[in-house]
Amino acid sequence: MESSGALSLLAPAVAIMGALWTHRVVPALGAGIVAGALVASGGAPVAAMQSVAEHLRSAVFDFDHARITMFSIGVAIAVGLMGAYGGTADLVRSVERVARGPRGTMVASWLAGALVFFDDYANCMVVGATMGPLCDRHRVSRAKLAYIVDSTAAPVASIALVSTWIGYEVGLVSDALPADLGQTLASALPQGGDVGFAVFLGALPYRFYSLFTLVFVGAIAASGRDFGPMLAEERRCRAEPVPTPAHDLPRGGAWRGVLPVATLIAVTLGTLIWTGATALGDRLATARPFEVLGSGDSYGAMLTGSAAAVFVASVLGFATARWTPRAWGRHVIGGARPVLDALLVLYCAWMLASVVQDTGAALYLQGLVGPLLPVWSLPTVVFLVAAVIAFATGTSFGTMSILIPLAVPLALQLAPQAPHILFASTGAVLAGACFGDHASPISDTTVLSAAGSRVDLVTHVNTQLPYALSTALIAVLTGYLPAGLGVSPAIALPVGAIACVLWVMALGTRVDQRP
Repeated sequence: MESSGALSLLAPAVAIMGALWTHRVVPALGAGIVAGALVASGGAPVAAMQSVAEHLRSAVFDFDHARITMFSIGVAIAVGLMGAYGGTADLVRSVERVARGPRGTMVASWLAGALVFFDDYANCMVVGATMGPLCDRHRVSRAKLAYIVDSTAAPVASIALVSTWIGYEVGLVSDALPADLGQTLASALPQGGDVGFAVFLGALPYRFYSLFTLVFVGAIAASGRDFGPMLAEERRCRAEPVPTPAHDLPRGGAWRGVLPVATLIAVTLGTLIWTGATALGDRLATARPFEVLGSGDSYGAMLTGSAAAVFVASVLGFATARWTPRAWGRHVIGGARPVLDALLVLYCAWMLASVVQDTGAALYLQGLVGPLLPVWSLPTVVFLVAAVIAFATGTSFGTMSILIPLAVPLALQLAPQAPHILFASTGAVLAGACFGDHASPISDTTVLSAAGSRVDLVTHVNTQLPYALSTALIAVLTGYLPAGLGVSPAIALPVGAIACVLWVMALGTRVDQRP
């Protein structure tokens, strides 16, 4: 595959700018797909339309796409059933005893996002769907909920030592390392273990964006301060009347709301562990926990978990609300309907990602990183390039697969006597991919965060982008630039965390405080 040069960026530019300008996401994505197909085909209209048809077929009939779709619909149905028999109201009443007021609600949502650490897709759908009614009750905007969900899903999954991300990341790092690491670097790593995993652990403190994002969203939630479009969205929401709870639903204990969610999480995680252990076979005895999860069937596990949650919610509905089969069917359709529009956007985003790959956009962008860079700038540059690639393509995994094989050997070549450059550059790629994916309107996690929180995608992107950019700027100024100059993460991390809090306090305004 060859790059189409600067024209390779036309497709994501058309899609992203079109969506932000017109607030009509599907037509904008469609225009980006057509523009990318024209670039990839050299301007031949017939070949471009054939390419669009092929990408449509691939997106629709891809097995993993189908399982993600069914998982999303399953979670939406389970949440709809919970709301219909009163389980959601029971759960909200229970959480309200601890999470009082808007700030308590936001902190509870933030903590819930940190708890669903094992997969970002599950995080997006579960936390957004279950915390939404509580946010409505305390007039916290769905845009704020989507930001909290999006800011904990990928950042938590990407750094948790037990998640669906870690096996993939460690595998990329291991493959990129040469057989001969050199005496200096070898002495900085544990002897006798997995070298790829050791480098991954060494890079973990340098995942500044992912770590600072968790601090930043926590500061936003705990302080009740906002700025930019989010402040306007929050004030608009606070001006609306508090939703009146339905009084005709049977009241019960919090278990009616907890049980379907707990089933979803437990079955998903259990199936992931079981399929991973089965895949490892004889190697299971010596495998680490991250290898078990990394070897598991994550999409199949999520699908199984959502089906189990639908089953449990259905049983509770028949048992406690005395549903008829006809009423159950009506609630199933009502639960699935809100997520269908978001899934259409998700399929368009998958098509656009394939088209962008055809144009060679990633190859063009990776060419911006060359061997003539000053050593101290390498972590910052690879972070920014990873962010641009992930933002333009909407995929963090694809960005990692492109840049890790480049960044790791380049760091070893430029600074063979400085292990911190290797660790910082590796962490910068992984965190930069997370940032670009987090900020991109064509990313699957961005779409699913908006879908799970039931907020318009463009509203979600507009309101969270200033926060993501602020965190990225702090990560560069207090993290990657100092790290390139040899500053230890033991210093950079607390300084950056304090900077996040001060940034929120300085720029943010309490929602109930008038200008």
